[in-house]
Amino acid sequence: MNLFYAEILEADNPFFSGELKSLRVPISDGDYGILAGHRDMIAPVVPGVMHYETVDGEMNIASIGSGFLKVEDGRVLILVDSLESPEEIDLTRAQKTEEKALAAMFANKDQREYRLAEMSRARAVSRYKAKKEYEEKNK
Repeated sequence: MNLFYAEILEADNPFFSGELKSLRVPISDGDYGILAGHRDMIAPVVPGVMHYETVDGEMNIASIGSGFLKVEDGRVLILVDSLESPEEIDLTRAQKTEEKALAAMFANKDQREYRLAEMSRARAVSRYKAKKEYEEKNK
């Protein structure tokens, strides 16, 4: 299988840099798959679960926040505000964050505060989904 180079960066630290067999990233239109030879493009990344297959065939997942995906000349660059591997995720914290965000969304605040709460909830849900998917895979 052909490989491609990917650099995946969280706002304050690098997450992954190297060759991959495949990558699936949540964008506004749904999950978007990338393989070697993909056409050049730029797309917004939305909170969700990212899947990637390494050179040795290992399938990995991570909770990913908002940002951008760029494919250019056979190389992939992902820049996001948050990124966590399932081992780093605290389910209790994610559930509390979601509850707090839902409360803020229903507090009849202004549109900006509602949008911030909505994004916080989306990140919490993506953490929860990544952790649950990881636990199911590793039973």
